[in-house]
Amino acid sequence: MIALRSFPTFATVLILVAACIGSDDPAGAKQDDASARRRDQAALEPLAGLVGPWKGTGQPQRGRAQGSWVETGEWTWTLTAKSAALKLDVAKGKYLRKAILQPLTKEGAFAIEATLADGSERRFRGELTKSAGVKAVFTADESSGDGVRRITLTPLHDTRFLMLLEGRLDADARFTRLAEVGYTRVGVAFAAADSAPVCIVTGGRGTTQVTYEGKTYWVCCSGCKDLFNEDPKAVLAEAAERAKTKTKPAGK
Repeated sequence: MIALRSFPTFATVLILVAACIGSDDPAGAKQDDASARRRDQAALEPLAGLVGPWKGTGQPQRGRAQGSWVETGEWTWTLTAKSAALKLDVAKGKYLRKAILQPLTKEGAFAIEATLADGSERRFRGELTKSAGVKAVFTADESSGDGVRRITLTPLHDTRFLMLLEGRLDADARFTRLAEVGYTRVGVAFAAADSAPVCIVTGGRGTTQVTYEGKTYWVCCSGCKDLFNEDPKAVLAEAAERAKTKTKPAGK
């Protein structure tokens, strides 16, 4: 007679089968996460040129110095395993303190989670238009009330962009101009706009060096630096794929 102990018990078999069926695929999950992040990055590509430090002059009325002020802003990437967003931090802003811009599920739709100058938070939704240059218009979820109810971002060049801030006290009323902030990129001459190194993470303007296995690369902001340091092999692989796509002949 064969001893029963030489075979796995029925309970043991069930445990092993369940483990096989329910086991996670870390490599596959990681790949899916990276794909989601890359989709977000691709959606934000038209506004990726905003990344970097800026000096802004706010004017209630264009061309008039009365009531004007100076503020600074810095756009950075916020990158996680599953998502990508653009974050704006404003110092000395009269209307805005912070804004996080991220794609929504609907293609071409975006949301801004804004912290206003008084510390309150407000959500805006909008879309990009590209008919005559890129423009992004975001309207607050609440149709009326005090403060900023519509934000329009208009990149004019790699070294300059405008941010129009509008209010709307009555839901039936037209939007009224609160101010427009004209931003100029800090530390970059207008003529040198196209000569900057390329960020290995997003393909944007490289400003900071990072190293891996004795080689030096460029990143555009702290968010890209963190992602590179977390998994440089994956970042370099993505960059290589982007390079192949750009050099691939049309129709191939």
